[in-house]
Amino acid sequence: MIVSTITTLGIQCSKCGEMQFRTLSMFGFSHFNKENYYCSCGALFMTITSFERGVYSIEYPCIYCGDSHYIATKRGKIWGENILQLGCSDKGLPIGYIGPRQQVINCCRGIKKEFVQFAYQLVNDEEKEPEFDIFFIVYAVMEKLGKMVERGQLGCRCGNKNLAVEILPDRIELICEACRAVGIIYTDNKEILHIIDGMGSISLEENMTWLLNDSDKGHHLLKK
Repeated sequence: MIVSTITTLGIQCSKCGEMQFRTLSMFGFSHFNKENYYCSCGALFMTITSFERGVYSIEYPCIYCGDSHYIATKRGKIWGENILQLGCSDKGLPIGYIGPRQQVINCCRGIKKEFVQFAYQLVNDEEKEPEFDIFFIVYAVMEKLGKMVERGQLGCRCGNKNLAVEILPDRIELICEACRAVGIIYTDNKEILHIIDGMGSISLEENMTWLLNDSDKGHHLLKK
């Protein structure tokens, strides 16, 4: 029997939501060894600790519930022929997989789709949710902006279609690095998603800051 010493990890980062892939080598773990894995955004997305007799502890922060999940498993479950699923026990949704590379890639294709569906179910819920995680609002706004970019509906009147994006605790800022025009979308209320849905496009203007919020001033882009 041939035992694989290489396996693939695919998991969704709990901070930025992007899928991360890593190759795990069995030889990289010795007794009582701990390895931390970080996303390109800087967030820790997994810690694997090896113990005696081929036992491994897997810890990963969850994008859905905000807590960390733990799995204790044997070496053969990580470096084996089958897929090991990493999920959220609270929501019953997959977050990642460990196993043969192509199988992991195939399984991970559905993770982002399920996450987007979950986010939109939350933001479309008409009931007030005081504990609603602002992350889902930001993620949903970014998804909508991404579709605007694909349709050519987001840019600056100076002709620049490649706007810089900065995500802040209460807002998303769109910046035209060509003429320094700025657009600010406040993300402190999920009503902003319905407002964006009703807009045909977003076009920044030189020497202007555009504001988009759900205040009593009206659901419009305002010059500042």
